[in-house]
Amino acid sequence: MTDGPLTAGGAENDSRVGRWLTRLLEFLAAATLFSLMAMTCIDVGGRYLFNAPLDGATELTRLMMAMVIFSVLPLVSWREEHVTVDLIDLIFPRRLINLRQILINLIGAVALSVVAWRVWILAARAAEYGDFTEYLEIPLAPFSYFMSCMSAITAVALVLNAVRYIRGTGPMSPRTPR
Repeated sequence: MTDGPLTAGGAENDSRVGRWLTRLLEFLAAATLFSLMAMTCIDVGGRYLFNAPLDGATELTRLMMAMVIFSVLPLVSWREEHVTVDLIDLIFPRRLINLRQILINLIGAVALSVVAWRVWILAARAAEYGDFTEYLEIPLAPFSYFMSCMSAITAVALVLNAVRYIRGTGPMSPRTPR
């Protein structure tokens, strides 16, 4: 089983809610990615074999990509599995690693809180105006609300990461085995 929100870092952080949320988000991302793959195969096959592409495939691709990205964002952030460039890691003092990680996580939490807030406002506006996709007429507000909620959950995960580093139990903490 993979670590997830509120489960990484050992038994002291073990949580049924965290495991449930992790599994739900992983399943949502996997199911959406599989659907995206199947839809792309049908679209490409229809386009080249029958000269009949799948109607609305571009719209569905955009919506599904948003679902995949924002489904895993809290998990990637909690696990600190982002793509990183470690140019200064070799020269960075080990005693300052926790401070660096606290600052990085708190800055990320603030940024994602702002994103969540602004996307929520856009989602409310989309719901009020009844915005939908151009071709398939899929309502956009639920997707925007989802992105806002996932951004907020990610901000919470980043704050929890900062707390782990304050306690000295973060994944990159000098005393934590890697």
